[in-house]
Amino acid sequence: MSSGDRNFDTAGPDDATLVALIDGVLPDKERMLAERRIARDPAMKARLDELAAGSRPFRESYDALRAHAPVDRLSSALAQAMKAVPSVESSSAAATSRSFWRLPPAAIAAGLALFLVGTGAGHYAPPGLWPFGTAQKGDHEGPDAWRAAVAQYWGLTTSQTLVAMQRDPAATQKDLAIATARLGFPLSPGKVALPVQELKRVELFHYDGSPLVEIAYLDELNGPIAFCIYANKPGVVASPALEQRRGFNVVYWSDAERSYMLIGNGPDEIMQKLAEMLAKQVET
Repeated sequence: MSSGDRNFDTAGPDDATLVALIDGVLPDKERMLAERRIARDPAMKARLDELAAGSRPFRESYDALRAHAPVDRLSSALAQAMKAVPSVESSSAAATSRSFWRLPPAAIAAGLALFLVGTGAGHYAPPGLWPFGTAQKGDHEGPDAWRAAVAQYWGLTTSQTLVAMQRDPAATQKDLAIATARLGFPLSPGKVALPVQELKRVELFHYDGSPLVEIAYLDELNGPIAFCIYANKPGVVASPALEQRRGFNVVYWSDAERSYMLIGNGPDEIMQKLAEMLAKQVET
């Protein structure tokens, strides 16, 4: 069944459809069905207004990607990938390819950067493809600039991003083994487990030339939470401290080899307790 054939009378439009409606890209038939359902459903109308207002700086985050995306490297990588595609294309695929290459290079690169972080390609992204490089350090320069970059990216993650992700113990063990190899620091499910927060994603990035691991959890009450480990060798041992970045509560600390942060919308006391738990677990 195509998206245009959905019956919004029985199952209201999902968030993706509502965003497409806001952007004016829904087909006419689907738009009329969605608008009819929204007109008689106050809750759906409220959700549409919420998405239209935006609870996070999505446009700002996209603009940052577009401004700082490594256009030359991403375009080159895409060109290499396109060479690997079989030469026989359908007429529709060929038309899509021609239309794609008429986009401005910066738009193509920004789209690729969003694809990398949005689809989980960060698991194995090589150095330099993390969308916030040295030139994009966030609020200010300095040893804590990586936290600003993570907070900017984390603003794109919602409960809807994580809720459908299914994790099994074997996949988690594999991803943590990869992270262990890159960090030179042993990670196991027991070291990163939280009491009621479900582990949903383990991703490996690079920031400013050093590995950065992000472990994402879904908290039913407080939404997404991320535990990040950055192998930047700060050389300073610092106890957990609390700060706010881009509306998120952040608890951060460090040892001689790595920096750590926990970021999310949980209350201060909960975030601090979870951070203290993780700090003890990774030390053992």
